[in-house]
This record gives sequence, C-alpha cells and structure tokens, in this order.
Amino acid sequence: MRLHFKAFLTILFPAALLLVLSCEREKEDPVFDAQYLVDAELIAEYSAGEVVEMAGSLGLSTPGIEFLIKYDVSVYRIVYETTDTRNNPVEASGALVVPVTPDPLPLMSFQHGTITRDEDAPSYFQSEQYLATLFYSSAGYIISLPDYLGYGASRHLEHPYEHGKSLATASRDMLRAVREFDMAVNEFSASEKLFLTGYSQGGYATMALLKLLEQENESGLTVTAATAGAGAYNKTLFAEYILGLNRELTYINYFIWVLDTYNRVYDIDRPYSYYFNQPHASVIEEEGIFANTEHNPRKLFTGQFADGVLSGTDTAIMEALADNDNYDWKPSTPLRLYHGTDDDFVFYFNSLTAYDAMTARGAAGVELVTVKDGDHGTTVPEYFLGTFLFFAGF
Repeated sequence: MRLHFKAFLTILFPAALLLVLSCEREKEDPVFDAQYLVDAELIAEYSAGEVVEMAGSLGLSTPGIEFLIKYDVSVYRIVYETTDTRNNPVEASGALVVPVTPDPLPLMSFQHGTITRDEDAPSYFQSEQYLATLFYSSAGYIISLPDYLGYGASRHLEHPYEHGKSLATASRDMLRAVREFDMAVNEFSASEKLFLTGYSQGGYATMALLKLLEQENESGLTVTAATAGAGAYNKTLFAEYILGLNRELTYINYFIWVLDTYNRVYDIDRPYSYYFNQPHASVIEEEGIFANTEHNPRKLFTGQFADGVLSGTDTAIMEALADNDNYDWKPSTPLRLYHGTDDDFVFYFNSLTAYDAMTARGAAGVELVTVKDGDHGTTVPEYFLGTFLFFAGF
C-alpha cells in the first residue's frame, strides 16, 4: 500500500473526513494540512509469532517472552520534508514500525547507530540492528526510525556524521510527519506519550533531539522519558583525548569522518594536508575517509592541527566541536544513560562527564548505568533490555 499525501490530502481529505467523523474513532482536525508528510508505503508485515522467533535470534528468547510480544507489526517507509545543514528544504525518509491494533499506544523515536552503506538505512528495513524495534513494537510501541540526512530519500547528500543539529532536526521532522500520518489514516493511534532512544551515533542523536524538543516545547512532542547509550556527547574532550594519544586506535577512520564533516559543514574548508601528515593526507584524499591509513593519532595528525586543538587556539575547529557538545545542559525529562567502561570506540568519559555536568546543573532525573568491563558491543544487551524496563515504568 502506498499513499502520496500531497495529492491524497488535497483531493480526498474532505470526503475522507466525512467518513471518519461517522466512525467510532474520530480524527479531530477538519482543516488538517500535511506540512511534513510526503509519502507512506507499506513495505513489510510480521506476525507476532515471527517476532517471537526474531527475538530468539537477538538472544531474547527468555521464559515469558511470548507474553510481552502481543501484536502483529506493519512497517512503512515514510518520506517527509525537513532541512539540510544549510537550512534548505529537502526530502528525507525513515521507517515507521506500527503494532496492528486500534488501541492508542506510545510513540518512540529510535535513532540508529553508525552505518556506512545506504542499504543499511532504516527505510529499507534490511539491517539486523532494526530487528529490536520489531520486539518493541509488538510489545506496544509505535516506532519512528529516521534515516538521517544522506541516506534513503536524501542519499544524494553527504551524510553529516555526528552533526548534532541536523541529526536532531531530521529526527524531529520525522516525528512531525508520523503525527500527520496518524491524523490522516486509521492504521494506528499514537498516544501523547513520547519516548526517545538510541545507541552509539543514535545515543548522540537522541541527546541532540531531546535538547531540541525541550527547547522548542512543541505541542505533541513533549518527551516522556529517554535513554541514550554510548554516545559521543562531549566532542571537545573527545577530540583532545584522541589527539593526545600515542597508540593505535581501531576506529580511527570514524574520527576522520567526524573531522571531515565539520570541515565541510562549518565552511572551514582546509585541505587534508592541514590535518594529516603525508603520505596519509594523499591516501585519504584519493581513497576517502575509510582508506587504509595510519591508526596512531600521533603519527596520523599534523603537529600544527594537534597543537591547535590541545592548546585551544584553533578557533574554527574548537567552535565546531563546541557547537556539537551535547553534555553540559539541564534536561527536565527523565533520562538514563548507558555506557561500558571498556568502550574503545566511544569512550566512557562521554557519559560520565554528561552525567556529572547535568547533575551539577540540578537535573534530578538523570541516571548513569555503568556496565563494568562492557565494550561498545557487549553493552548493547543491557542497554536494550534496560530501556524496555525503564520505559515500562511510565
């Protein structure tokens, strides 16, 4: 099933409204006009039994799991209007995972982790990392999964990796589109409850989204509770830490990706030779950010660049990093952070400094769950199950 909402709402909405008003479940807004929703297409359907089997593949096949998984699930590909990093209008996309029931259920925005291939974006719903959302949805959540800019409908753009503002606006605007979809059709009913969650890049995106939604205080987008796992919230400290290391880092290319994004998005526009020693600068220039290059920051980055960050004198880079710091503010929403102490991709101090800064500002609803000896992968199960139990309390 595919619905093109610009045409649908212009031609059919008046007649559909008369029918809806005569039905048991009323949709109240007779002057409804979609500002964000462009297109919705049903792309997959799963029975509750299939979800139980998939839960087993995620290691969640525990006694009683079948009592949590209650609903069949439908997955839609959503296309919606948002803005790019220059504030120009652009169409973006994502997946909407919906329990098959007329009962009003809470809405959850699930911000995905780092991906490097377009086909792994949520709107294609092919990656295993989204199987967890089927479990959540079958248990009673309507789930919005934004692709972010640079994937799906906006794949012609470069993905602005770890750019907080665009991650937040793309996620917020999909939530707006989901609310419009709910108003336009009788396929599901979203309650006023709204939960946010994400891990890794998704954890950072969740923190940026939560901050944006609290600042805007928009009707229908008041957050009930949020969890964020292993996000790089303290970009300034992260950069200083990396540039001070003299050992190999497995995930150095992802740090290069962040630097490349900020160099472009903030119009710093320096050549790679400013940041990277030769021959590494030429290799990255020719082969891209995931080139097989030096993994020791001391050998990879130029002394000029490292000194500028460590001394705080590189104003352009320090301002870009500060603009993406999302750790030192006071959330009013109940917020739980998850992080493993042995995470060598996104270091534990990101969550620790966020917790310390937020509580120092008087944020009473912030918790930090520290997973002893957990790395970036082994911490995921505790984050996933902990999030489910945490949200169940609201």
